[in-house]
Amino acid sequence: MDKQAFRQSVVVPVSMVFLVMVCSILMHRFSATLDSDFIQRTLAFVFGTTFFLAVAFGTPFVYAFAYLGGASLKLRILAISVTPFAWATKECIKIYESHTILECLYWYLNPLNIWLVLLMTLEAGLADLYCRRLRKKQGDDVRVANPASLAVVSISLILFIAVYSWGKGENIYVIFLKGYRYFFGSGLQV
Repeated sequence: MDKQAFRQSVVVPVSMVFLVMVCSILMHRFSATLDSDFIQRTLAFVFGTTFFLAVAFGTPFVYAFAYLGGASLKLRILAISVTPFAWATKECIKIYESHTILECLYWYLNPLNIWLVLLMTLEAGLADLYCRRLRKKQGDDVRVANPASLAVVSISLILFIAVYSWGKGENIYVIFLKGYRYFFGSGLQV
């Protein structure tokens, strides 16, 4: 893959989704400084929504551009991970004020991040199937419903639903907390 193709198929879509996330964060924070309650709530809603959409649903957009631009599977996985990893890292940095670096690294295993990874995996599998269909329509000799993509979609969907529905997500959070207490104690100093 040459530099021009790399820029067009990977850097541009990743940058667009990342920029939407960053602008949304900044505008959401800015909205809190406004005196007008209506404008503050409206801006918070709009930019909170775009922030969520960039993090949770930027994957199919980035994956499709990377796939159709000829990026390898490893590069596609890296590309779809940039914005969600940046968001998760931002959240880890927030807790660094009151926790050790190891506790912050453990935060990457929180249930919300696990759901996000499962959702990204599902979206990437669906985007892969969609891109294969597009290539097939263009006359390429490609199998649309390949076993790997179908397995990724099926397994990630099953795990996403199972983790969420198992005690409405509370059980996975309890496991996360037990792991935290095992490694770092209760956090309470008496």
